[in-house]
Amino acid sequence: MRISRVYVRESLAISSSIKLDTAASHYIRNVLRLKPGAIVALFNGQDEYDYRSRLEFDGKQTIATVESKDKLQTESPLESEIIQGLSRSDHLDFSIQKCTELGVKKISIFNAEHSQIPLKPAQQDKRLAHWRAIAVKACEQSGRHVPPVIEFYKSLDDILDTSVGKLNRILLEFTGQTLPESLKNFSQKDQVSILIGPEGGLSSSEIKKAQNHDFRSTKLGPRVLRTETAAITSLAIVQSLWGDFET
Repeated sequence: MRISRVYVRESLAISSSIKLDTAASHYIRNVLRLKPGAIVALFNGQDEYDYRSRLEFDGKQTIATVESKDKLQTESPLESEIIQGLSRSDHLDFSIQKCTELGVKKISIFNAEHSQIPLKPAQQDKRLAHWRAIAVKACEQSGRHVPPVIEFYKSLDDILDTSVGKLNRILLEFTGQTLPESLKNFSQKDQVSILIGPEGGLSSSEIKKAQNHDFRSTKLGPRVLRTETAAITSLAIVQSLWGDFET
């Protein structure tokens, strides 16, 4: 029987007991409907262990006592980044969820020139918290231990000099080689940044800026993919050729 996984922010050690926060307690009691004495696997993003813990309830409080820990290798060795122009909320939420499951290490979101509803400064903290919560839930489901870093930038200019893949930079558009062919031309295979526009694509000026920062124009194939499909497909291809999907 599969043991449910729950993310916590506290330090974890065998024999330690922690009081779970309101969100985790609600998830355990009302979503998973677990009873006192049930076992869950806790993880905190600080290492690659699942901490098998036994639950007990004290009124409205949920307490978990760590009984053992298991090391699992679920983090990809590939330092991958998806650079995503801000798209519709449901599209972006889906992309974050699936890219997290696929092992992405960083998701950089920016207000693109063609973003339909640019994110205002007053909304930034709330949206970042929402996106990061989606990533945590995807880690709980997929077996990952370290949620991806998710950051927001006011424009593409703020990302170009700081992207993860300093040597391997991919710009998804409709020209150039296909992604598998393009990847053959890179000698270093442990990091990659993939730049994707929002629903309306990147502007000509954004494309030129990216190309001037060594992003290589690449296409996925003969069909036009939605922005969230492009992110997921490109990451799956790179994981298959360079990451832990490689056979």
